[in-house]
Amino acid sequence: MDPSDGKKQNDGSVAKGAVDNTGAGIDDVTDSVTGTKTSDSTPQNASPDGSKNTSDNISKTDKITHGKPTPEKRGLRERLLRARQLWGRGALGMAVFCPLFFMAAALGTKWGMWDLRTGFGTLTRTIGPRLLMATMAVGVLSLIWAFLIRPRRGFFTAFIVMFIPLSGLLYAGYMRGKVAKLPFIHDVSTDTQKPPLFTETLMNIRTQTPGVNGADYLGKTAPPNDELVSVLQVRAYPDIRPIILSDSPDITYGRAKSIIQDMGWKLHTDKPETGILEATETTFWYGFKDDVIIRIKPAQGGGSIVDIRSLSRIGGSDIGANANRIRRFTKRLNR
Repeated sequence: MDPSDGKKQNDGSVAKGAVDNTGAGIDDVTDSVTGTKTSDSTPQNASPDGSKNTSDNISKTDKITHGKPTPEKRGLRERLLRARQLWGRGALGMAVFCPLFFMAAALGTKWGMWDLRTGFGTLTRTIGPRLLMATMAVGVLSLIWAFLIRPRRGFFTAFIVMFIPLSGLLYAGYMRGKVAKLPFIHDVSTDTQKPPLFTETLMNIRTQTPGVNGADYLGKTAPPNDELVSVLQVRAYPDIRPIILSDSPDITYGRAKSIIQDMGWKLHTDKPETGILEATETTFWYGFKDDVIIRIKPAQGGGSIVDIRSLSRIGGSDIGANANRIRRFTKRLNR
């Protein structure tokens, strides 16, 4: 073959390719000018004329329509939010009312607005627990509302509403447990064999109280097994014993009288010649009155012996109040 023929064939191929490329370039220029696409490939989501599928358009329209709440839904949501807000305020008001209710029951009894049966029995022990449980239920519902309705708010208020009545119920349970553990007595003396005897002055004051407790210590029994009060006291409060001091009776008497005044007790009997002091302590809540007699006498070999007796005017169980009163007085006297 003549080499010139091969060269001609190559030149022809190059020329043909140039013509093809030139055609392609012309087509690209035309597309760029006219804005049309001459490619054979068609997008999956578009029709041959360049428009998107109708199904995609309908789907997007549905999303836009369903994403916007209707006026009816907006109105319902606003009403629910408003109802939740009002419920939360009412629940918080109930929670705040609970301690105020018990304070009013206690102070009203102390100030004579109603008797002890009404203040301590009806208001505190009957209505009070029901109020606490109702407030607790309202608090639980507030917590449910705060969780179910969006935006989720009001959790802190719900917890506060539940915490206040729960604290009251736990305290009531604690007091019931304390009553069950302690003896059912209301008369405590450091000398269980020869307890100090109240004078006529204080006995006349005690008789003015309806349903006053008896002042006889020896032979007194207490439920549920009718055991002697002296036996129950020694078993429950073994530390309540006569106080032996190195000071003379005169010095001890002056110190005891000063302690009575410092502790805010009301002094009724002041007889240094007999070594007898009598006073009454009134509790802040409910105004319970407990009478105290202090007997001071010389000790053998010098010094003095102090005996204290504390007796509640009313009530079955003092829940350890009289024993604690004697402990406080003893601690001050021993300083």
